[in-house]
Amino acid sequence: MTKAELITSVRGLVNENSGDSGALLSDTGNLLEIIHDATEVVMLDLVPIMPGQFLTSENVTLIAGTANYTLTNSFWQIWKVEKNITGDRPIELEIIDPIEMQYHTYVGESENEPHACYFIGDTIYFVRTPGQAYANYAKVWEIRPEAATMATNGPLYIPAVAHRLIAYHAAAIVYEMMEKDPSPFFVMYARRLDKVEKIWRGRFQSQPRFVRPSVTERQGISSGTLEDYDRDW
Repeated sequence: MTKAELITSVRGLVNENSGDSGALLSDTGNLLEIIHDATEVVMLDLVPIMPGQFLTSENVTLIAGTANYTLTNSFWQIWKVEKNITGDRPIELEIIDPIEMQYHTYVGESENEPHACYFIGDTIYFVRTPGQAYANYAKVWEIRPEAATMATNGPLYIPAVAHRLIAYHAAAIVYEMMEKDPSPFFVMYARRLDKVEKIWRGRFQSQPRFVRPSVTERQGISSGTLEDYDRDW
């Protein structure tokens, strides 16, 4: 849905046309702000379902003897951190609470490859302190701040199947402003969100699954080790 279509949809749901006498909503004022607010809520609800839609990343190069590094991207939330060494599999690093440091290291201790990390603001701290330099050692996956951006053609990152959620939540906000009962819109929102989740997850889980050789074995590629799992599972 485009931004104009969302505006029309919300007006229809709350039964107020732009030309109504004493109209509460303004297409270029409060209604637009309400739609932006609703877009952010929808994005936050969708992140656990389809994180890949909203992620960006940046690499962090380790310097021997330096534990903390300032991230360059703006972000809403850190999603995960992966070891990113060329020629090796990406392995997720544990993100710990900084107050749990006593369980992970001694003061001044270092190791060639950190086994965990934590964040304070936009700074990542590796545990233990890296004892060796690595170029682009870690890939930090972040929820991009522009994930809830509303363009003229509609939301930039929210898939079309979920656009109607924005209208439902915006209508609920309007009803709360008018001191009316917003619960019907929340019910509509919950039902739609459930359908979106089932459809989205169905891409990976609804088709039949069979016991069969791994992807590597099916393609006749030998990595030197037996892979007894199917990446498509």
